[in-house]
Amino acid sequence: MPSIKEQVREQVNKPILPKARNILAVCFLALTGLTAISIVLDLYAAAKVNAVAKRRTTFAQLVDGKTIYISEEKANFRYPQTIKNFVEKWTQLALNWEQKIPGTNQTDPGFRVERGKVPLSTYFATLLMEPEFGKASLPKLAELVPPGIFSGQARQTVIISYLSEPREMAPGTWEVDMVATRVLVDLEIGKDERIPFNRTFRLKATPIQEPTFGEDSNSFEKKAYELRSAGLEIVRMSEYIPE
Repeated sequence: MPSIKEQVREQVNKPILPKARNILAVCFLALTGLTAISIVLDLYAAAKVNAVAKRRTTFAQLVDGKTIYISEEKANFRYPQTIKNFVEKWTQLALNWEQKIPGTNQTDPGFRVERGKVPLSTYFATLLMEPEFGKASLPKLAELVPPGIFSGQARQTVIISYLSEPREMAPGTWEVDMVATRVLVDLEIGKDERIPFNRTFRLKATPIQEPTFGEDSNSFEKKAYELRSAGLEIVRMSEYIPE
């Protein structure tokens, strides 16, 4: 028969709960923790869905009878295709040169700048840039324009081979890489020169301004608002070296 000391020692070392009950307690705590995490994730997902649901989708009819669908987004949101179209528009305006004003039979008088002059379409392209950057870019663009453009002896077209998907660098700021070629044709001697024009564009979102002009406004004012209607502007341009 065990002594009194052995009986006391046995009672002291005896677990408070049976081993099986300890395992059940651990499982219960783990299940409670997983349930709590699941609830938090469900609440987060519900908040995201609710935010998307609050963005209203509707449609608008333009004055020419076309119907377009529109959706409510944050002020700095721009669709990737809108950003790419903006870069493409700038490139075509800035680098497609001929004697006539595009879309008309009028001779392009050019726009005189510090180091020569640029076609009117090139000048309008600078309206798609941050104002100071656009102003500083005009003399550099003028250096690229040969005099034969305005006399009808030469013309240039730009061919875009590649436009990357926009990379968001910060809220409302993106970068786009472009691979393009300037094809400068000398019409007198029937010879062309193909010049790479590979650039990385940095763009930022700008407020979309409502037109304030009336029916009697001049074409320059209307064109400026039209170009700025995407709510974007180019703030930097650097050489892009394809891998």
